[in-house]
Amino acid sequence: MQRFVNKLLPFFFAGIAIVAFAFGIFLLAYLFLLGALVGLTLFAISWLRHKFFPPKTAVVKKKSGRIIDSDDWKEL
Repeated sequence: MQRFVNKLLPFFFAGIAIVAFAFGIFLLAYLFLLGALVGLTLFAISWLRHKFFPPKTAVVKKKSGRIIDSDDWKEL
């Protein structure tokens, strides 16, 4: 009986490994699907916010003065 169990044990562990691998693939697929749904939902909410409630543009005040660029300097 012990010899029969010793011959059967690798097949038992191989079956468990195959089932665990398949379960992991299914879990990963559902995780990707859930992530895609969450990402699509967040994208839709953001798009609707920008479509119906556009951000207010800030008035940029132009600074007066002179800009000295480094290319204007020459060696003496």
